[in-house]
Order: sequence, then C-alpha cells, then structure tokens
Amino acid sequence: MSSLAMALLAMAFTSGAQAAAGMGSYTLPWNTRGEVLEYRSCGCGDSCWVAEVRNAHTRALKGRLRCDCERLHAQVGPKGVERVQAASCPADGDGIDKPRAIRESLEHLLQR
Repeated sequence: MSSLAMALLAMAFTSGAQAAAGMGSYTLPWNTRGEVLEYRSCGCGDSCWVAEVRNAHTRALKGRLRCDCERLHAQVGPKGVERVQAASCPADGDGIDKPRAIRESLEHLLQR
C-alpha cells in the first residue's frame, strides 16, 4: 500500500473515531418546521455540550443551551445575552432522557 493510501486511510479512521467519540454534531428530534435542533459534545464525559435550534435554510440561530461541565447556560437569538439557566445540566446517568430534556428546555426557552 502506498504512503498516500495509508495517509488517507489514517485520516478516514481518525474522522470516524472523532465522530464516534462525540466530536461531531448531529440532530435531535425537533417538531418545528423549517428549524433544526443540533447537538454536539465538547468533552467532560459528555457533560460539556451545546444544543442549538437553527433555521434550517439560513442557519440563523434561534436559541442555544450550553453546558460547561457544571452549569446550564441559555441564549435566545443570535445576539441574545447568555444567562445561567440552572446550576446543573441534564446528564444521561441521572435516569433522564437527555435528548428529551434538551428539547423540552429549548421549547420552553423559545416559548413553543
């Protein structure tokens, strides 16, 4: 196998490993037409994450929830002020459905 082929294979493996480790973003269920709810992890064993509702076409931010490994922060709109929403964040190990908790929190935040 050529060194170029090996390098491409290594890059593909690394990209796949990052996606499997939660480094990429993916969509969560969201029922508002023309909008998408995207989630990405940033570390701390999935205690650092960002969930954003965006316009599906323009990509304009509608609202964001962000966990910094401790506190939950919220922002409405692209120029909204980020505020602490809660002293802790929803976590998978707490016996809750984290995607559902995120969706419901964003629905409440955006008054849906």
